[in-house]
Amino acid sequence: MGNPYPKNRNAAERRSQQNRMRQDRSAYERPHKKRRKKKEMGKILFLVVILVAGLSLYHHFRDNGYWTIAVFGVDSRDGNLGKGALSDVEMLASINKKTGEIRLVSVFRDSYLRISNEEEKYDKINEAYFLGGHEQAVQALENNLNIRIDDYATFNWKAVVDAINVLGGVDIEITDKEFAYINSFITETVNSTGVGSYQLEHSGMNHLDGVQAVAYARLRLMDTDFNRTERQRKVLGQAMEKAKSSGFKTLKTLVGAVYPQISTSIGVNDVLTLSKGAKKYYIGQTSGFPFSHQEMKIGKKSCVIPTTLESNVSQLHAFLFDDTSYAAPQSVHEISSYIAKKTGLGDPGKDTESGKNIGAEGNSGGGQTGGKSEQPAAAPAQTEPAVEESSAAGIEESSESAEETMEATENTETKSQEEPETSSGVISAPQDRPGSSESAAPDHEMTGPGTSNAPGNSSNGPVSSNAPTAAETNAALEAPGQNAASQPEEAGPGV
Repeated sequence: MGNPYPKNRNAAERRSQQNRMRQDRSAYERPHKKRRKKKEMGKILFLVVILVAGLSLYHHFRDNGYWTIAVFGVDSRDGNLGKGALSDVEMLASINKKTGEIRLVSVFRDSYLRISNEEEKYDKINEAYFLGGHEQAVQALENNLNIRIDDYATFNWKAVVDAINVLGGVDIEITDKEFAYINSFITETVNSTGVGSYQLEHSGMNHLDGVQAVAYARLRLMDTDFNRTERQRKVLGQAMEKAKSSGFKTLKTLVGAVYPQISTSIGVNDVLTLSKGAKKYYIGQTSGFPFSHQEMKIGKKSCVIPTTLESNVSQLHAFLFDDTSYAAPQSVHEISSYIAKKTGLGDPGKDTESGKNIGAEGNSGGGQTGGKSEQPAAAPAQTEPAVEESSAAGIEESSESAEETMEATENTETKSQEEPETSSGVISAPQDRPGSSESAAPDHEMTGPGTSNAPGNSSNGPVSSNAPTAAETNAALEAPGQNAASQPEEAGPGV
């Protein structure tokens, strides 16, 4: 009997059945594929919307946020800008990127604050720099003041001398008391920086070169450290005004002369970009921190006690960032409580004379929030509550080396005041000056300018990296616009 299902017939039926199955599957899958495509398109559109919104917010905050820089001035005779250097100047600069206003706050170097979180060590704030360089100093400022610091810059007095000389000097009113001491400080500054200068002949308005301006900023024997910080801010304000009126060629020379002598997390190209827009920036209100304080001894050290730290920090945020609704966090409250318990000064005080605001010209300004600073009828009396001997001994031991170094430096300055002046008033620079750029160039840390958009965020902190070579710095100075050309035009410091 023959095969009822011939081979060709079976093959034809199989093909027909497969075609029907494909058609059925296609009819089933087609609407599902359409739905999946719609979902995928919806996701893409959602991501695009989020991206556009994020970029809008980024540009908004970038243009309207703050760039906060910690500025340290060290009295370094050997070129050292790291730990072991004495921090004479500690400032916070808050730059409003929308308006260009720069607000400055000098943190008094004798301020009694927590200088180390790991050991919960309390001491004068400048001890933090002595023990751990800019890293520990920045961390201490951030922890005590609850401020994110985007960048730092450390300089010695030689860098300031060179900067002011490049700018052509500054005009400063010298009082009779200041004139009685300034020439001895000029002599000492010539010896420590290796830059020549001459003695002043009279009080009143004087045009100061770099050495004379630095000597003026360092004056302290005839009054207090509070007055000294006012003089420092006045010199900085005058230098800023000169920079604004200078051409880009002068500013380029300024960066080339000063940048190799400082330690900073701000790149040279960012400094040049900032220099191009220098006319936008201006120094607004300046002040000293803590705004309200009392002076007292802890152990054998004369310290500036914030009254209280918590209230001063709230006032600081209002002053630097116009944040009048700021409330200090628990971490600041704990530090403030410890200081109050340690010193017995637990009641918020009024703003003292040394905590007033000073404008760029050095005149008294208004209060931190636009009003007039309230002055006490009389200076607060020094108090010395009982403190535990063990705690006091620990504080003395923690910064004995810093105190001894400070005393040795000040003794050297005092001796220089007794040196006879030359008849011509001209002071020649020593041939071998300490801290020359040939002998000790500090490391530069190129983490880029600040990217914070608001105060109080968790800090990334300045991160160490390799210093730029001389060739890299010179290349940036010769062609400052080349690197910036590959970036958006609005990119720059603080972005």
